[in-house]
Amino acid sequence: MEYRSLGKKAKQVMSVTALLQSLVLLVVCLAAVVFGDLYGAVKVAVMAAGAVAAVLWAAVFPALRFRRYKYLIDSDRIEIIRGVLFVSRTVVPINRIHQINVSRGPIDTAFGVAKVSVITAGSTAVLRFLDEDEAQTIALNLNEIIKNKLGGGNDVQ
Repeated sequence: MEYRSLGKKAKQVMSVTALLQSLVLLVVCLAAVVFGDLYGAVKVAVMAAGAVAAVLWAAVFPALRFRRYKYLIDSDRIEIIRGVLFVSRTVVPINRIHQINVSRGPIDTAFGVAKVSVITAGSTAVLRFLDEDEAQTIALNLNEIIKNKLGGGNDVQ
């Protein structure tokens, strides 16, 4: 099997999320300047650093994050590769899955994406930014794979 990339909607959600995070960063920097005990050049430095970080975060990181995010669903495992500066690879053995959830937040709903949470006894792995139909299909397929491995047992919730 090959690793799969995300759809175009995912990049839009990542961009909107990064923009909102950048705005929060700018508000925090502004609050530090206005309410903090900072002087002249330090105020300018704080706002400049905050502005540069906010622009980089909103303009550069979503594209890098989108390009890096890959996932694989095989008959024996799920793999998720994600990250920008720190790249992580999560591997979840299918036979360890206890529960599968499909959920959406307000931004996800606005863009028609969802996330699939795969819960094991020790952790949760999340496939984010999936098209809604794809998320439902993945959840049903995983449930079917697990049911077949258990010999036709109960459905995973």
